[in-house]
Amino acid sequence: MEALSAVLSCPVCMELFTPPVLLLSCSHNFCKQCLELVLVNQNCTHVNGQFCCPVCRKVIYLRGRGIDKLQRNILAENILEKFKEELETLRTKEQNQLAQTCEKHGETVNLMCLSDEEPICGICKLFGDHKSHPVAKISDAYAERKVNFAMDIQLVLKKSESTAQAVQDVKKLIRDLSTSTADTLAMIDAIGDSLLSRIKRRIATLKKQLESEQCSKLEKLQLVARELEAPLKLYQQMKMLLQHHANAVQFLREYKRLKGEMERLLEGTLSPPVPTKDTISIRRYFQELIRGIDITAFTLPETDQVPASMAGLQEAWQAGCAIQGGLSQQVLEDTSCKAVSGSVPKPNQEAELPRNPSHAYSPFSTSMSSVQGSEIGSRESTV
Repeated sequence: MEALSAVLSCPVCMELFTPPVLLLSCSHNFCKQCLELVLVNQNCTHVNGQFCCPVCRKVIYLRGRGIDKLQRNILAENILEKFKEELETLRTKEQNQLAQTCEKHGETVNLMCLSDEEPICGICKLFGDHKSHPVAKISDAYAERKVNFAMDIQLVLKKSESTAQAVQDVKKLIRDLSTSTADTLAMIDAIGDSLLSRIKRRIATLKKQLESEQCSKLEKLQLVARELEAPLKLYQQMKMLLQHHANAVQFLREYKRLKGEMERLLEGTLSPPVPTKDTISIRRYFQELIRGIDITAFTLPETDQVPASMAGLQEAWQAGCAIQGGLSQQVLEDTSCKAVSGSVPKPNQEAELPRNPSHAYSPFSTSMSSVQGSEIGSRESTV
C-alpha cells in the first residue's frame, strides 16, 4: 500500500493526486492545480507557451492548446479512486481492531467481568482492577446478553405502545394551547386597538404575561411528552444496537448503559398524568384588560371565542347596551372613547336626548350631576 501510494502521489505536492490528473508527453503525471502553479513559476501563461517538466526537465510545448487541452490520465484516476476505497476499508478494520483492544494494557479483550458488566482482557483479570471478580468468556457473555437484549426490546416496545395514545393527547393539547394563545392574542389586539393610548402599557404587560404563561404551560406539556416518548426512543436505540453493532465488545459496552436505562424506565410503572385541558382563558385576560375602566356597554362573551371581525365586536357591544338602538360606526367609536374616560353611563342610568338639535344623536349622551361627575373623575383616576 505504501509503494502504491508513492506511485499515485503527485511529484509537486507529494500528496495523492487530486483529479483531474494530467499526463505530459514525457509520461509524467501531475495534479492539474499543481501544474498550473508550475506554469506560473516558469512564466508560462500563454496558450502557445512552453515549460519544463518538474521531474525530467523535458520541454513541453502547449502549441496553442493551453493546459486545459493536455491529456487526462483516466487510468490513473480510476486506480486512485479504488486505492482510496481500499484505504477507507483498512481504516475501518483498524478502528474495529482497536475497539476490541484493552485501553489500559493493549491486549485483546476476551473476557467479560460479571461484577462490573465490562469487557476486559486477561491482564485486567490477573493483575488489574478485576482480579477478584468472576469472569466469563466474551463469546458466551455476548450470546447470552444478545438473547436477553432482544427480549428487553420487546418489553420496551410494549411500554412504548401503552403510551402512544397519551403522547397523541399531549401533542393535541400542545396544538390547542398554541391555538388558544393565538386567539387570546387576537382578542387583546382587537380590544386594545379600540381603546385609547393610556391602556397600551397594560396591553404590553398582558402580552408578556400571556407569553410567560404559555411558555410555562408549554414547558410542562413538553416535559410530559418527553417522558411518554422515552420508551419509544429507548426501543429505537436498543433495536439499532441489536441490528447494527460492529462487534461484541462495542455491543457489550452499549448493552450495560441501555440495560440500566431500561431498568429505570420499567421501574416507573405509572405514566405521567396527562392534563385534560391546559389552555389559556381569554375571559380572564379580557377582564384584566378592562380592569379599572368603565366599559359596561361591552359584555363578555359566554365562551372563549374571539369575534371574527369588527362587525362581531359591534354585535357584542350592542348586545350589552343599556339602551337598545341602532349604533353607527361613529357612535361606536365615540362610545369607546367615553368608556375609556369613564363617562359611559351605567345601564340603570336614565339617558337624555341632546337638547341642541345640531348635535348628532347618541343614546349614550346624558347630563351628569356634580356628584356623578366626581364619581366619574375618581374612576378615571383609577384608570
